[in-house]
Amino acid sequence: MTRAEKALSPSRQLVRGSAWMVAARWATRLIGLVSTVILARLLAPEDFGIVAIALIAVGLLETVGYAGVDLALMRPGANSREHFDTAWTIQIIQGLLIAVLLVVVAPWVGQLFSEPRTVGVVQVIALRPLISGFENIGVVAFRKELDFAKDFRFTVYTKLANFAIVVGSAFYLENYWALTIGMTSGSVIAVILSYLMHPYRPRLSLVHVREMWGFSQWLIISRVGSFLNRKTDEVVVGRLLGTSVMGGYHVANELATMPSSELVMPLRRALFPTLSKVAGARDEFEKLFCLSLAAIAALCFSVGFGLMAVAPEFVPLVLGDKWLGAVDAMRWLALYGAFSSLILTLEMPLWVMGRTRLSAAQTWLELALLVPIAFLAAHLKGMEGVAMARVAVSIAVLPVMLHFVSSSCMIRIGRLYGALWRPCLAGLAMYGILAVLAPLVDAPVALLLLLKVLAGVVIFSSVLVVLWLVSGRQAGIEEQALRTIVSLVGRRFRG
Repeated sequence: MTRAEKALSPSRQLVRGSAWMVAARWATRLIGLVSTVILARLLAPEDFGIVAIALIAVGLLETVGYAGVDLALMRPGANSREHFDTAWTIQIIQGLLIAVLLVVVAPWVGQLFSEPRTVGVVQVIALRPLISGFENIGVVAFRKELDFAKDFRFTVYTKLANFAIVVGSAFYLENYWALTIGMTSGSVIAVILSYLMHPYRPRLSLVHVREMWGFSQWLIISRVGSFLNRKTDEVVVGRLLGTSVMGGYHVANELATMPSSELVMPLRRALFPTLSKVAGARDEFEKLFCLSLAAIAALCFSVGFGLMAVAPEFVPLVLGDKWLGAVDAMRWLALYGAFSSLILTLEMPLWVMGRTRLSAAQTWLELALLVPIAFLAAHLKGMEGVAMARVAVSIAVLPVMLHFVSSSCMIRIGRLYGALWRPCLAGLAMYGILAVLAPLVDAPVALLLLLKVLAGVVIFSSVLVVLWLVSGRQAGIEEQALRTIVSLVGRRFRG
């Protein structure tokens, strides 16, 4: 980093890093969207189906085998060459084990789905984790040193090169092997770029393997629970309510949770290394995390309650009338997206402090609550009931995570709740006002959707500021936003 970048405060570094991570996330999403549109023109739905079946097995095993060595390296104290070399060695072992397991289970996957073509696809995709294991561990330093611009370039360059290969393969092969080649080639490109973009040259070592395994074992358990959490409701819907209903639920879930996740995931990526830098300074750590939590809460609740309010117009306009049955589920799943994103954010201080077992405990507690409640809700209220169950369980688990963070990371519980209550009330007020006013407006669906969005932005922002003023102008995202606006206005007048 430059001297100017190093001189930035942690909060400024977090803002800058978050901007780069959001840019990387949306850039790769845009490239992926263009790729999907082109491939959909060149390939048949059956081709996508074959690869989708293979990815169920691949996704599960990669989740189980993920050791989290990148996060372990970003923790305070993990700075030596031996730490980086140990992480690289674990990464190679992890990739080798996953590859072997994929080759072994490939015939079983083909039998389970009665699709023999999947066997070869799984076996070829098994090369992906094997190749990725040799990626230069030095690129982790981009995030550890808060050099998010280089991390952005590494991510986008990899995606662009892979885009060219997969589209070229689709033009030439015109079948599912193009998708398979694309997945494997992405790993090859990432390995090559990692050595071109960072001078570090790792060596085999297991010096710190016990230390890193102590951090990673609970992270693995947490990720497995998280994977099962994401799929449980869809399994319940598909098993009890049928494939057609499951399709509606799946699309509603993807659209409802995408805005929250696409905003929060890149922020999480920037938050972890930034918190790690100030982990030894309790007051600064608490201030930085609570400010970040307040900002993320404002994003989550504005988007969650906003989507809940506009779902009746959004679904028929964007998806068409045949998806109207998914409106009620989407409304609740939008709210679930907000609360689940907050829970994911609360994992970060736990991970920084090495309390990954608490994160794992929360994940499996949520799963234990969700399974019986989702089954009961499906019998009582169908697809909407399962979506409501997701919201109820996430709301119930949120205080548990707040307690874990407060007790383990020495952050006052009042500060944590203080970061959440104003955005939550502002979101509720926005939804309530829109629900009352919308029936009074006689307008085409597209115009009504636009009016709701504009009104929602004004209502949420206004209520949030009023609550901030009433609560005594406590330190939070409102104060930071006001300072930014004043600064921008001042520069404009001076210019």
